[in-house]
Amino acid sequence: MKGFMIAGVSSGIGKTTVSMGLMSLFENVSPFKVGPDYIDPGFHQFVTGNKSYNLDLFMMGEKGVKYSFYKHHKNISIVEGVMGLYDGVDHSLDNNSSAHISRVLGLPVILVVDGGGKSTSIAAQVLGYKMLDSRVNIAGVILNKVSEAMFKHYKEAIEKYTGINCIGYLPKDETLSVSSRHLGLLQAEEIDDLKDKSQKLKKVLEKTIDVEKLLEIAEIGEPEDVINPFEEMKDRYSGLKIGVARDRAFSFYYNDNLELLEHLGVELIPFSPITDKEIPDVDILYFGGGYPENYAQELSENKSMIESIRTFYRREGKIYGECGGFMYLTSGIKLLNEKYIPMCDIIKCSIEMKDRLDISRFGYINVYEDEKELGKGHEFHYSKIFKIEHESREYRAVKPNGKEWACIFKEKKCKAGYPHIHFFNSLDYLKEILD
Repeated sequence: MKGFMIAGVSSGIGKTTVSMGLMSLFENVSPFKVGPDYIDPGFHQFVTGNKSYNLDLFMMGEKGVKYSFYKHHKNISIVEGVMGLYDGVDHSLDNNSSAHISRVLGLPVILVVDGGGKSTSIAAQVLGYKMLDSRVNIAGVILNKVSEAMFKHYKEAIEKYTGINCIGYLPKDETLSVSSRHLGLLQAEEIDDLKDKSQKLKKVLEKTIDVEKLLEIAEIGEPEDVINPFEEMKDRYSGLKIGVARDRAFSFYYNDNLELLEHLGVELIPFSPITDKEIPDVDILYFGGGYPENYAQELSENKSMIESIRTFYRREGKIYGECGGFMYLTSGIKLLNEKYIPMCDIIKCSIEMKDRLDISRFGYINVYEDEKELGKGHEFHYSKIFKIEHESREYRAVKPNGKEWACIFKEKKCKAGYPHIHFFNSLDYLKEILD
């Protein structure tokens, strides 16, 4: 098998750009992303044409991570890390970091380092990453934002003092970087721009990366003790139909979640709350995350769709909404310009958009109903609940540090809230949704 991880010395170091470039160099790549992020997997799929899967020890457990990685392996697996190599939920080394994942999967790590503002000191930086945890196999270095001459200069120091191969570099060129304005690949006018960047990036890296050395590094052992944790659940919900909201407004779904539902025998039927006139004939409606605020007017003006959802709800139909899907199910959304846009009015509260992340409700959480832990997930949103007409939150979100808050509204057979849940480590929660 072949595989490796792209990790950085910090956030914002260029991991996504380098990962996209390397993914474009190989055929039939299986892409992965460490952590709960929905955005980077969209880039991966755009470049490779294959679905990208999240690897998250907190939300999936070690068995779930191994199962997903080996199940989806193709010609070569490329895993994009998260934040800095050792950054995780705490300062231990078993902290759900990229380094932790690399050890669990036995993956060699390619470390992305920014070359600016140093000389021989760059070797000390790389050596520090090597020495912090000798169990992590840092097998190569890629230098970002350097010229060919500076690459050779840094390469000499790094290889002399660390014994780690410098396998290439990315020149300083702003036209190659992937900017935050591409978030989610939802803006049609930006797809061509991203395609152009991807092609240019590929041509550059074909000249600046030692692909033979990279393939040599990428040789990994065959998997051991990998099982399907859900084998006994196969077809348990055969015949159940779930309508999944999939369009520009709702695109944040973990691919493993959807595939687990299919493994359970569920038929997934996509529909668009923006363009379709009514919901499909299903047993459950599933509204994932996304950007409903960007399409609030279109969503609100699709009255026949909203009415079909309300009718489904009144007839005791089951509805589940996460983050953006939750926002759509509320009474309405107040945009940054203060304009209030009515939504489905099933969950009796309103949402207001903010221009910054709600840091008070950010990060990994355990979801509790009373004193029973049902599942694991995370919250990440640029909005807040600003008006509650009927308080019906029956669940608690509890962070690993003990901080907690009320989450997930429950109205009749509708459950909706900000938490994004990964089903692999949340089977009790999934059972509540499906039963």
